[in-house]
Amino acid sequence: MSCRSKFNFLSSCNALRCLVTRNRRQKWLTHRGRSFCTASEENSTSQDRRSNTTTIDDEELKRFSKLAQAWWNENGEYIALHTLNELRVPFIRDALLAKKRGDQISHSRKILEGFSILDVGCGGGLLSEPLSRLGATVTGLDALPDNIQTARLHKSHDPTLRSNLQYTCSTIEEHSSSHEHQNSFDAVVCSEVLEHVNNQDEFVSCCCKITKPGGSLIFTTVNKTPLSYALGIVMAERVLKLVPQGTHDWMKFVDPHDLRYMLDKNDVPTRLVHGMAYNPLLHKWSWISNTSINYLLHAVKPDTV
Repeated sequence: MSCRSKFNFLSSCNALRCLVTRNRRQKWLTHRGRSFCTASEENSTSQDRRSNTTTIDDEELKRFSKLAQAWWNENGEYIALHTLNELRVPFIRDALLAKKRGDQISHSRKILEGFSILDVGCGGGLLSEPLSRLGATVTGLDALPDNIQTARLHKSHDPTLRSNLQYTCSTIEEHSSSHEHQNSFDAVVCSEVLEHVNNQDEFVSCCCKITKPGGSLIFTTVNKTPLSYALGIVMAERVLKLVPQGTHDWMKFVDPHDLRYMLDKNDVPTRLVHGMAYNPLLHKWSWISNTSINYLLHAVKPDTV
């Protein structure tokens, strides 16, 4: 979904720098948003029954509903998400294994056995499946019944996923309000989701609530900079047409300082922020030090005293 290149667009950046204002945080805090999570397992809740604090964005849901059948086309609209697994799966694996001593780490293919992961905004299961194949118990959470149907159908082709991968169609607010889910996941992963939600503050708070003490919160998203506008919207959507026009809203992009601030308000400190770059010609992602476009943020919820 988030397709970026390494091309140099300094001239475009200079023309667009006026978009970034000094009161960015204040504007963000007043900008409402929503998440990819709807209300029920099989039936979506009607708009007029939704809470005013919901993180759901109905326009985003409509847009992604049209692409629900395209998730597992490795050369289609989601090609960048397929290749992003080359970075995010090893990172999530290593973040979880860092919690174990060397003699506790399994050397089998099920290296994440015993860990529980919530994949928020799981879509068709592109990230959920490889994590579950590593042995983790994975719950994929998504707004759209069509996405959940696609994910379940694809899962059914692999009997080895039957016991440790489940998909749920529910709001992140509803999921986190259940007592049994609070403080229950070793890792909560929100990959390429935050830039599509409203009420991002509430979304992050709910993610913190369901993470175990000592557990990880891992976000991959898009920074709010002139360069991200030039490459992520102008170039990716309008020029190269790597993703459908309207896929992203620059106003929903999130500066890592703002995301860090949201986590701090929930007493969850950030461990690291790392830049990522996508080459649309090679369909390859790589780690970079620059966070002005795509980035990964890893935070860890403190252990209870």
